[in-house]
Amino acid sequence: RDDNDPLKHFRERFVLPAGTIYLDGNSLGVASPAALAELENAAKVEWAEELIRSWNTAGWFDLPVVLGEKVGRLVGAAAGQVVVADTTSINIYKALHAALSLRPDRKAIVAESSSFPTDLYMAEGVVSTIPGASLRLEGVDGPILEDLIDESVAVVLVNHVNYKTGELRDMAAVTRRAHE
Repeated sequence: RDDNDPLKHFRERFVLPAGTIYLDGNSLGVASPAALAELENAAKVEWAEELIRSWNTAGWFDLPVVLGEKVGRLVGAAAGQVVVADTTSINIYKALHAALSLRPDRKAIVAESSSFPTDLYMAEGVVSTIPGASLRLEGVDGPILEDLIDESVAVVLVNHVNYKTGELRDMAAVTRRAHE
């Protein structure tokens, strides 16, 4: 069957050890000579030679939008609706750090104990890096999220929809309390 497979020639586009059948493309797909060449160029030219100039000369600043347009076409999104960025968890980590740095006089993060586990891992990670920072959890430190928000809170990490139950949170009430 392999000899008659019309897609057989695609195997030549990838670097695979002889006799290997590799089916783990969702985790770490096989390398291609084209991808390896791009990596080598990025490391040896854009990074090593061009240094910080590559943000402009190699288009690094534009990559989230350029790649987002390509992904957007795959998923049927209109132009300008998709960007490629870090993972949700990494973005949460960065946003929490940014919020705490914007209000250095405030050291608390408020979140739901029933939040998605990796969201809480990110909050715990941020708190562990900032002396005096704390994480207050609805359901642990108090029954109602809004009651945990006071003048020492820098940021509230909250989901509109509970991922386990589908329950909607009253975001207007949370937003009002946070603004107060």
